[in-house]
Amino acid sequence: MADNLRENPPQRDIAGDAAQEKANQAPEEISNQARGHKANLNNPNTSEESKQNSEQKLKELGGEGAFFSMDQK
Repeated sequence: MADNLRENPPQRDIAGDAAQEKANQAPEEISNQARGHKANLNNPNTSEESKQNSEQKLKELGGEGAFFSMDQK
């Protein structure tokens, strides 16, 4: 029984899983993620590496088009 607890979980297809997760996300969720990345880009206390990551993620989310407003419903 103890041996079963030590088994590694199966590997995930991260890229495929991420694409599937984004397909199921509501616009509000995507907008919240984009807001977080945009805030990170404007935060003087974050590293350059973190800002580059946020810039890439923001592009993947759709750039400025990722932001949701109630007027768009």
